[in-house]
Amino acid sequence: MAQQQKPRDPALDAIRAIAIVMVVAIHVTSSTLYLPVGSGNWWSALAWGALIRPAVPLFFLCSGALMLTRDIPLKRLFGHNLLRVVLAMLGWAFLYRVWDLLPHGVSLASLWDAVKHTLTLDHEFHFYYLHILILVYAFVPVVRAFLKRAEKREVEYALALWFVTGILFPLLRYFWPFALVGPLSARWLMPMAYSAVGYTVLGWYLRVYGGEISRRLYGAALAAGFAITFGGSAWLSLRDGALSTVFLEGMSPGPMLMAAGLFGLLLRVERWPGPLRRATGWLSKSSFCIYLVHVLFLYLLRGAGIAAERWFPALAIPGITLLILILSGAVYEVLRRIPVVKTYFI
Repeated sequence: MAQQQKPRDPALDAIRAIAIVMVVAIHVTSSTLYLPVGSGNWWSALAWGALIRPAVPLFFLCSGALMLTRDIPLKRLFGHNLLRVVLAMLGWAFLYRVWDLLPHGVSLASLWDAVKHTLTLDHEFHFYYLHILILVYAFVPVVRAFLKRAEKREVEYALALWFVTGILFPLLRYFWPFALVGPLSARWLMPMAYSAVGYTVLGWYLRVYGGEISRRLYGAALAAGFAITFGGSAWLSLRDGALSTVFLEGMSPGPMLMAAGLFGLLLRVERWPGPLRRATGWLSKSSFCIYLVHVLFLYLLRGAGIAAERWFPALAIPGITLLILILSGAVYEVLRRIPVVKTYFI
């Protein structure tokens, strides 16, 4: 008798669905943030830009909640999960290189150059997430071994240490009096790629112990995170007369608080209506493919003159985001029907 497949978690599906919508919206919004600082369109763009910043942290929280709460054999982790990310990363990175060649003509020399750039990990800008994800997957057995043996207080200490070195201090070092500290203090900072591992531990913690935290506290974290992200970005940008992205970074307090608050609130939802569950389930399953392909459609639309900064960003950002999601989702529906492609490339 075939083994029954474990039912999907509707909360994690919803979180991944929201995260992929936010990722697409971030790339749609990016150009609008460079509109004249203080203009009406800039304020609306900044509001959107701040609201959608939890995107990548939410994905890492989901990875921790899924992969650290169960025993995944090393053979499956490296032979399937990690292999899938590597193959998809290299395959799509090469396609993006070929895409860049099309306006200038494709030759054997240019294709060979594209292969070299792909193999030396010189990839499209948004593939940074995949590079970090490989590291996160490689750390799963180590982190899982720690969590199996650690007391709750020890995990909380590890999270506090991560928050200080990976989330808080990277931001504070730009401000007085921390900016006065000598350059050797930079050695205390946890690099962004390794800081992502902390998000996976937080995802595990919120799934295991998050029920002990009140919904009000999650809501306060979400609101405080938005206030920090939006308010901090507005303050520095107005002060400098140019966009400041310090408070918009995924490894900074504002997006971290927003991600943790939203993640905790959605985990506490008890009932998911059928239509909503099916919609978020589809978006969750297609999220990896959408992540890989959506920038191609962003380039196509920009080439056709469809860019959020050319209209009213408050409406253009969600409109173009929806259009790209529809187009990318259509690609997923085609590719998921191709056996090898659906297993290793989307």
